Amino acid sequence: MKPLNICIEIKIKGEEMIEKEVKPSGNGAIVFVPKRWLGSKVKLIKIASQ
Repeated sequence: MKPLNICIEIKIKGEEMIEKEVKPSGNGAIVFVPKRWLGSKVKLIKIASQ
């Protein structure tokens, strides 16, 4: 299924925010976060297309 190219506004409450670039990893991709976030629940939001 092809994703729709639309922009939506999302409001989230949280404790910290960082902006990172997604890097290739094997057959997928990865985003590195601070080690102190181990065990935390996170949400990833794609903010821009390539």
